[in-house]
Parts: sequence; C-alpha cells; structure tokens
Amino acid sequence: MPDIDATIWQEYQDQGVLVFGIHPGDPPEAVANFLEQTGITFPVLADEGTLFDFVFPSGVGYPYPRDVVIGKDLTVRSIKNSFNQAEMDSLVQALIAE
Repeated sequence: MPDIDATIWQEYQDQGVLVFGIHPGDPPEAVANFLEQTGITFPVLADEGTLFDFVFPSGVGYPYPRDVVIGKDLTVRSIKNSFNQAEMDSLVQALIAE
C-alpha cells in the first residue's frame, strides 16, 4: 500500500484520481497504527462485508492484496492481486485521458 500512496495517490490526486484503502472492520487503533507506520495518506475505509464480498469473490484466489480500478463511468477496469507500478501508471494515465 505505501507504493500505491507514493506512485498513484501522491502523483495523480490533483488530477482527480481517488485512492481508497478498505479494511474489513479492524479495530480503529490498529488501523491508525498501521497508517502511521506505513506513511499511507489516502483515505482508508472500514467495511462490514459489502465491499469485501464484491472485491474478494469466492474462488478468485487469495484476496490480499487486491487492487481494484474503477473508471469515471463507474465500471471496473482492473482487478489485480499484485501491484505493478508501470502497468498501474499506464492504466491510470489512460483513464485520466478519457
């Protein structure tokens, strides 16, 4: 997640790109400690299962981490289990250009 903060959130937030982290109901103090330790600055939201079921459907493999990219038209454009900076950068630039 720190790599996403540095290379996507910090780089593109002024161009309208939003980044959200989602945690599955972890205690607030644990989340705060994690964010402080990692230096993550994008918003992190608590989920009670709704988003988890969408992002981590059964039978898709190990769910963590999972990067979901949604376009301006609210369609899912990419779901990945690993972060490839060049690939993500290219996708984000293409979506900004739409």
